[in-house]
Amino acid sequence: MKTKSILAIVLAALVVAACSSSAPTTAPAQTDATAAPAITEATATTASDQAAVATDSASADAPAEATVSFSQDVWPIFEQYVVKAHGGKGGVFLENYDDIMNYVVPGDPENSMLYKAITGDGVKRMPPPPEAPLPDAMIQTIYDWIAQGALNN
Repeated sequence: MKTKSILAIVLAALVVAACSSSAPTTAPAQTDATAAPAITEATATTASDQAAVATDSASADAPAEATVSFSQDVWPIFEQYVVKAHGGKGGVFLENYDDIMNYVVPGDPENSMLYKAITGDGVKRMPPPPEAPLPDAMIQTIYDWIAQGALNN
């Protein structure tokens, strides 16, 4: 329970930090040459998925068809809003994939403490009002990543 309270405090501070700066508009450049085929493959998939999304009336909570990448989509959120400002404060470490996975149930966002804390679903929302929550697009990215199995990709 103490860990959950600490996580809630850290995530609240994360949201405050998020409100004071803008979200990144592009993913960081891939530096690993071996990952290039995966990027090409994901790009090809994304184009067909975008066409499917345009005609699909699936709910906003449904995971996106395109694979969410931890390194390109999720980690930049943590790097910008959590790690620099809150890494290790209050005994909560969210400085890498393994740390984050302590608060995630792969494939089950609704039962993941991380998702609950950033949405206020059953727990006190972080950051608490009157501070603004993370932008909806970032929350959806984290939801989709967890729903897709929270892979370290």
